Amino acid sequence: MSPRFLGYGFAILGVLIISPDSALIRKVGMDPAALLFWRGFGIFVVSAVLSVLWYRGRLLSYFTESGVLGLLIALFFFISTCSFVYSAVTLNPIVLLIFVALGPVSGAVFSIILLNEPPRLAVWIAIGLSFLGMAIVVWGEMHGAGTLEQLRAGQRPNLPGPLSLLALILVPTLLGLGFTLARKLKQPNVWPSNALAGVMAMAIMPFIAPSLVVPSGIFWEFWFLVIFVSGVSFILITLAPKFISSAETSLVFLLETVLGSLWIWGLLGQRPEGHEIAGGAVVTLAVIVVVVSAARQKSSTSTLPPT
Repeated sequence: MSPRFLGYGFAILGVLIISPDSALIRKVGMDPAALLFWRGFGIFVVSAVLSVLWYRGRLLSYFTESGVLGLLIALFFFISTCSFVYSAVTLNPIVLLIFVALGPVSGAVFSIILLNEPPRLAVWIAIGLSFLGMAIVVWGEMHGAGTLEQLRAGQRPNLPGPLSLLALILVPTLLGLGFTLARKLKQPNVWPSNALAGVMAMAIMPFIAPSLVVPSGIFWEFWFLVIFVSGVSFILITLAPKFISSAETSLVFLLETVLGSLWIWGLLGQRPEGHEIAGGAVVTLAVIVVVVSAARQKSSTSTLPPT
């Protein structure tokens, strides 16, 4: 199997696992800070176990060799997780999934700046399609909420609060930046940085959360979210940038926009509207474009992770 297809395989499998994330966050219904503590716990457990098994006696050398870059990856993953959870709790989860569509643009920009790695033409085409899909959904959401009518009447529309808007912006920005730094780091994986991000959440959130008690009646949903959706998914997704560009990884991540909407429908009963289905179809087309174009390219430009 070519390295490029291995990267797409890791990314797609990770997205399949993480796709019910926003729906489960709403279903669990915990305080954001408390949920971040437990997500940090899940990420730490999964990442720490895999880090010990992989690096064994060389675990400390990961941080000495990666230096500031390894710490920044941990910090950005921590902040992006906080932003995602806060947005999922305080906003319409469909809106959050829309903003994730900006991730490929972030990945492309940071790849050019930090790696001198301009995306292929097919990636730019796919990014354009993802923007089109996002625009369809945004227009439908604005129309359904009466925002367009408010603007025509010269009224100030009801917008999310400044903290929610900041969280929405940070989600795609740090998503693309994190994938780019993971590709830049000269290590076979970033699992120790993932574990450190989990430690950050476990250390900070108890001082913010009113309670860390898990609500009753959500045992299976909660632990599936904490261990599998939170912990395992990013292990796979953060492997993908070792084989494909961060922009391509972010594009595959857009599948969560489509799959996440289906989970929201199934778990919360919030049925996708016509514009959401249309936008999701365009986003899916964007992913198909970039994957098919990769199938026609030789994998010679892909780099294997160091052993």
